Amino acid sequence: MISARTQRDSARFLRTLRVATQTALAYDEMTRGRARSTTSFLALAAKGVEDWRFPASGLMSADGLVLAELGLGDDGARILTLQAQGAAGLSLYASRAVRLVLANGQAIEGAFNRDGQSRLAVGADDLSEADLAAFEIEFADDAR
Repeated sequence: MISARTQRDSARFLRTLRVATQTALAYDEMTRGRARSTTSFLALAAKGVEDWRFPASGLMSADGLVLAELGLGDDGARILTLQAQGAAGLSLYASRAVRLVLANGQAIEGAFNRDGQSRLAVGADDLSEADLAAFEIEFADDAR
């Protein structure tokens, strides 16, 4: 029988290992000049009884370098806030122009500030939270 403490320590170790590995890979790609121009976000949760809802804790990018959170602006419009995570994320995204591309092909232009944060208005009436279950961000200067 495995104790709760051992399980908790094992889970903490595995999370730390995942973050350290992703950071090392991202740093290696950056230093070798192979940084990817796109980063994907995909919610791995099934639709419930009601319509799909954007996770309250946010949605982490596949490479673990950007966290996306959906909130409301002062005027009530929906705002998708992208925040670079860690030193590798900040080095890669700070002060860069990006384009958010939704699964339906709609593109939204924006830019990260020097603190690695970008706030994009996604308040279109025909856009539901379910439309934000999968999207990509790409550097505007690398976009086709």
